[in-house]
Amino acid sequence: MATFGPEPGLRAEVPALRTVPTLTMKDMGMDHGQGGMDHRRMDHSKMDHGAMGHAEHGPDPHGLSVQPVSPESQLSRRPGVANVAAMPVSRLDEAGIGLENVPHRTLTYADLRSLDRNPDLRHPGREVVVHLTSNMERYMWSFDGVKFSEVTGPIVFHEGERVRLTLVNNTMMPHPIHLHGMFFDVVNGGGDHKPRKHTIIVKPGEKLSVDISADHVGDWAFHCHLLYHMHAGMMQVVSVQPEGQGQPQSHQGAHH
Repeated sequence: MATFGPEPGLRAEVPALRTVPTLTMKDMGMDHGQGGMDHRRMDHSKMDHGAMGHAEHGPDPHGLSVQPVSPESQLSRRPGVANVAAMPVSRLDEAGIGLENVPHRTLTYADLRSLDRNPDLRHPGREVVVHLTSNMERYMWSFDGVKFSEVTGPIVFHEGERVRLTLVNNTMMPHPIHLHGMFFDVVNGGGDHKPRKHTIIVKPGEKLSVDISADHVGDWAFHCHLLYHMHAGMMQVVSVQPEGQGQPQSHQGAHH
């Protein structure tokens, strides 16, 4: 084992390894201790109206709708999907897995705010829902149960539109999801100061949303940034189509 030091011969004390985290029922989207949902995560003071609507599967006041995830949905019939989270919830106010009980302070996504006001303050005109899916025993990783080699078309954005991307993690692993060419404005209760990210970690059993301004025409890689998951199929293409080429889908909660 090697350590870094300011000059040759110096060795730093090697810190003790953290305890290996143990996944629980909430990491499968099923916290039976709270009747199927962990209501501690439903702190509305930390969520804006959009995030609150998603967490409660209720109507979004901005005109977007979110359908509850059902184990009997089409996803559960695909061979690459071993699990569908029955009750995904927001986990933006939780530390990363394994960091729940460390002695030092940890930041969460719910804590983050942009120093500058967000450049695009429009409410999203439509929503695209993408499920993170897997069959871990067969090492199959995908979006919406379809690995990249079997994808028949891109996820379509339209130039200039403001779109809400909702990610639902049906797997038992966190996934850092990355979109090239555009920022994620994380819907975390930050109002006009949502944190802006290129990559966001989606925890097991979690449902979160980001708002995106589709300003740059072209095809953009959209994938899990654990590259072995990407190579195994958790990748798609987001195609931003020029203005006038096709029409955005209905505002009634477009699902990809």
